[in-house]
Amino acid sequence: MSQAFINNQACDIKQGETIYQFVSRHLGENEIPALCHDESLQPFGNCRMCCVEVAQSENAKRRVMASCHTPVETGHYVFTASAAIKKLRSTIMELLLSDYPDNKLEPGDDEKSTPFQTLAQQIKIKNNRFPVNKSRRQPDTSHPYIHFDAAQCIHCYRCIRTCDEVQGEMVLAMRGRGYDSGIIFSMDQSVKDSECVACGQCVQTCPTNALTDRYHAKTINEDQRVRTVCTYCGVGCNFDVLLKNKKIVAMEAVNDAEVNQGHACLKGRYAFEYYNHPDRLTTPLIRKDNKLQAASWDEALDYIAEMLTTVKQRNGVQSIAGISSSRCTNEENYLMQKFMRVVIGNNNIDGCARVCHAPTAFGMRQVFGTGAATNSIDEIPLADCLLVVGANVTEAHPVTGAKIRQRGMKGIPLIVIDPRRIELTRYATHHLQLRPGTNVALLDMFIYYLIKEQLVDEAFVTSRTQGFDDFKQAALGIDLDRLEAITGVDRQQVRAAAITYGQAHTAMCFHGLGLTEHYQGSRGVLLLASIAMMTGNIGRPGVGVNPLRGQSNV
Repeated sequence: MSQAFINNQACDIKQGETIYQFVSRHLGENEIPALCHDESLQPFGNCRMCCVEVAQSENAKRRVMASCHTPVETGHYVFTASAAIKKLRSTIMELLLSDYPDNKLEPGDDEKSTPFQTLAQQIKIKNNRFPVNKSRRQPDTSHPYIHFDAAQCIHCYRCIRTCDEVQGEMVLAMRGRGYDSGIIFSMDQSVKDSECVACGQCVQTCPTNALTDRYHAKTINEDQRVRTVCTYCGVGCNFDVLLKNKKIVAMEAVNDAEVNQGHACLKGRYAFEYYNHPDRLTTPLIRKDNKLQAASWDEALDYIAEMLTTVKQRNGVQSIAGISSSRCTNEENYLMQKFMRVVIGNNNIDGCARVCHAPTAFGMRQVFGTGAATNSIDEIPLADCLLVVGANVTEAHPVTGAKIRQRGMKGIPLIVIDPRRIELTRYATHHLQLRPGTNVALLDMFIYYLIKEQLVDEAFVTSRTQGFDDFKQAALGIDLDRLEAITGVDRQQVRAAAITYGQAHTAMCFHGLGLTEHYQGSRGVLLLASIAMMTGNIGRPGVGVNPLRGQSNV
């Protein structure tokens, strides 16, 4: 096993890790201070606070290196807190404090210290040798959720980088030089008037209180944290619910969550106030004398049982039906169907999922045996081509949409099939802007050109599929003129998109309600599955057919 040395102690190395990761793994994250570093971002090396001394051997000359982006090598001798390093960090802190308001160095009453405040308390600066910047921009509190105090910004660039690298919105930038430099929003607009989508990622990564939210989630001393899964859409983001005095005071995205890795959207992070809203019902209501009146739970349950029994006796067992929810847990849905079948005595149980993604469940079950996604959203970075059909991903599933957008911004071919010019079309290689409701006709054309351009994976089709010969014959017999007229999309555009998809080593497709909520929705899903199969884009990382669900437990 390869080894390097931390303060003369031998430690094992993991392939590909930086000195910072190497030291943090063995001695903890607090061993090397860092202000510009965030594990969810690319190494940057801006603040230099993470510098360490590195030597090729025990007695060799030491060099000062930024640990956050320097790879650790076998035989390295790393010194994390030598006299030279302590002096360097002290000088850096002096420079930062010369541009930082003194009255913001201590946390407020009942607040936690920010990472910067904690580090400033550790590196005590008695007499600052540098001139103090007296010109300060006024705080911007125009936005309903995110507040910006430029006076507390230390120019670590974390907010800019997270907006670029994670969210892909490119809202933040740095303007000016020296004491006149500073963060700006959308070409120096107010936060409210900027293109900020309020995902809150910049707030969470900021090591100071330059960026905060109205709930002060970063600094609040909560009584309790509860891990939960967001129910707003089907992505399944993990959050910590911050509780104080038994009330929700903030939501914080979880960095170690497999799904969102600290990322969030406006609804997941900030749309929780309904929970404590004064208008929220907290007790059952029963209508008496044409007025809804408060009742106890026992009274309400007795009333429900009495009414159900009366209806059942009067109109028969089939007169009662139950509808469950895709936001409920498996256990709750199980109890609901058990109640209908055992207590009521019929099979009249349904759920909201049947309306939106029943065509997905039916179509994918016919082909793959299950209606579930064939791949994980974690595999998006492995895809060489992305196909999005009938889904406004950046609005309806923002965390997944950001991952797809990042790939498009990096030049990975992106095909969007949608009547609207959704945000993803800005990065699309091909936008097939079909008439609403003509998905089947367009996918028929797509399949036709995959066959015509000899982009079928014959080996996969022969060994893994059935009925392809009949399918091929039917596909080649379509009337292109008629389908072109139906869809309103030029056949050469469809041909170009099909070639892009078919030539990719790994092609991943996503679809939403724009494909499924039509009378031919199941047919559309079956065709999408056929496209994946005929090109061999099933059963490998970075490929597959992936429905975008509307609720957390569809």
